Amino acid sequence: RIKTTPVCVVGAALQAAINILLAVLNRKDGPAGEAGADAAKKKKKKEPMLLRPIICICNDLYVPALRPLRQQAFLLAFPQTQPSRLTQRLAEISVRQGLKADSGALMSLCEKTDNDIRSCINTLQFLHGRGLKQLDARTIQSVSVGQKDQNKGLFHLWQEIFQLPRAKRKRIGEGFEEAPGSGNGAQRFQHVLHLASSSGEYEKVSQGLYDNYLSMRVRDPNLQSVCEALDWLTFSDRLNQVILHGQNFSLMKYLPFLSVTFHFLFAHTNVPRISYPHSHHEASSRLLSCRNALSTMLADVPASVRARISQLGLSLDVLTLLLDIICPKLRPVNPQLFSSREKEQMHELIDTMLAYNLSYRQDRTPEGQYIYVLEPRVEEVARFPGLPPRRQLTYQAKQTISREMEQEKMRRAEQTMLQRNPAAAKEEEKKSVGPKLTRNHQQRLENIVKQTIVEMRPEVDFFGRAVAPKPQRPEPSSDTGEKCAVLSMGTAVGNSDVWFRFNEGMSNAVRRNVYIRELL
Repeated sequence: RIKTTPVCVVGAALQAAINILLAVLNRKDGPAGEAGADAAKKKKKKEPMLLRPIICICNDLYVPALRPLRQQAFLLAFPQTQPSRLTQRLAEISVRQGLKADSGALMSLCEKTDNDIRSCINTLQFLHGRGLKQLDARTIQSVSVGQKDQNKGLFHLWQEIFQLPRAKRKRIGEGFEEAPGSGNGAQRFQHVLHLASSSGEYEKVSQGLYDNYLSMRVRDPNLQSVCEALDWLTFSDRLNQVILHGQNFSLMKYLPFLSVTFHFLFAHTNVPRISYPHSHHEASSRLLSCRNALSTMLADVPASVRARISQLGLSLDVLTLLLDIICPKLRPVNPQLFSSREKEQMHELIDTMLAYNLSYRQDRTPEGQYIYVLEPRVEEVARFPGLPPRRQLTYQAKQTISREMEQEKMRRAEQTMLQRNPAAAKEEEKKSVGPKLTRNHQQRLENIVKQTIVEMRPEVDFFGRAVAPKPQRPEPSSDTGEKCAVLSMGTAVGNSDVWFRFNEGMSNAVRRNVYIRELL
């Protein structure tokens, strides 16, 4: 029976449990799957369809095990419970269970458990089970329970770094110890240092500090705190590099002091708006794509060019000027109409792009428009976002350059093949010499008849037997003694007196309307 109440999942984020939840969510139920099932599968119990929501509760949303579930879940962030609201609720529970407790004792319990509802209820249940009928503040302070072993997340650490602790009123007649981080500078120093040392994720903590420190409210018109923070970030980066390269892990004890410095530079009483750091991942991805583009560009570069440049020299010195060189001013006309200077400029442009393994590739935008992009995409290496755009070639100019480059590649490939195979080169020369072409003024039917060679074959009947040739009529000749051109043409075409020659095309010069009644 399927209940109508939702399912609540509370527990450790185990990978096996996450996989089961994803399998339940992604399960396909429908008539198509049932029709194609075998008879053995039909006998099995049919799995019910998921008709109620699944509620998952977690303390740290960015645990690696929750990554696939986070992409499909609807996220709701609940703020921390207020001490006054929690104290009121604990007072109602104490009255129902017969335990006398004043508001001061319950407030102390909330402060000791860091407003954790489950820890407060478990502590009251433990004390009531031991026969305690009245709860006071000294009992709460003396008891050793109420603090669970919990792991603070990165967001809690960043919030403690960027937010000053609230000043708490001192209760008269109560010798409580001050909460950690709520006192003077020394206590705040030790509190932040302890939190940073306990987390252990120094690199992720520094990334979060770098992405969020500029959004803090700081009264510093000269930006001295920003300069000092950048110096500390540089020191932390170099220290981490020395630790990883030299395997000197004894220096790791100095890494948590970066968090302490940021606390004293940027901490404020307002609640900070902290975002998860993404700049490091974006910078790493862009660096990898730039390196791959440069490697692709240098892979097929000729040896004469490759011997004089490297990736560093190409990105710093050559690439910025090279992108301006391959964008000349070209007229949007047919290349056959180029002047001699423009043809020379186009030839130099193609030689430069082929020398540096650059080409234009046609691509389609999401809007459906066709554009030509530079391949490999080395423009991202030398051009930074935010700068004014440089001169770009038109679509027609890039299309012309791409076509001319393909033709030049074919010519060079043919020359290379002929150089490697001299025998084929000689055959190509013989074919190119060949018979001479007939001039235009000789393209007449009489000359075609003279050049035609008619092969005389004996006539045969149906059974393949030879037939005696028919007597030929005397050929009439002109007054000069030459053969008649009409009969000569008929002989060339065949034994028929009718001949024709087809000319392609059409002409409307001679045209008239012909009706059907005129043909009947």
